[in-house]
Amino acid sequence: MTSAAQRSKLVINIEMDDRTVLFPDGKFLSHISIHEMDEERLRLDAVFHFNESRQEPEIAALPVEEARELGRALLEAVYQGRTQHVLSESTKIAVVFNPNGFVLRFGEEPALKELFLASPAIVRLSQGLLRMVDRLSALPAN
Repeated sequence: MTSAAQRSKLVINIEMDDRTVLFPDGKFLSHISIHEMDEERLRLDAVFHFNESRQEPEIAALPVEEARELGRALLEAVYQGRTQHVLSESTKIAVVFNPNGFVLRFGEEPALKELFLASPAIVRLSQGLLRMVDRLSALPAN
């Protein structure tokens, strides 16, 4: 019988474009990596073009169901052309629609992180999130 501890943990790397920036640090990203933390959570990490200040790469850690909601909210923001939210006791994410792209707001002040991205990158991020959610939601093999 295979368990999550025995299988290798998946990391999904999603290519960003030259308009992807993470604040408050003002760092441009080449990729976002989605890491399988355990059977119930995943983590979004930034892959920076530069990071001499050695900022931590973690953007957010999410339970599976909230990651599923975020994947859907990203697509709804694109298709409906309006701001979306993922809110729970542990997660506060806004997907802010703008004419030239999107801003994902993770958390609240003073720990607020803002990720600026364009439409193609936001769709790729949604696909990566939903792929990881699918993996974490899969029933164990017999």
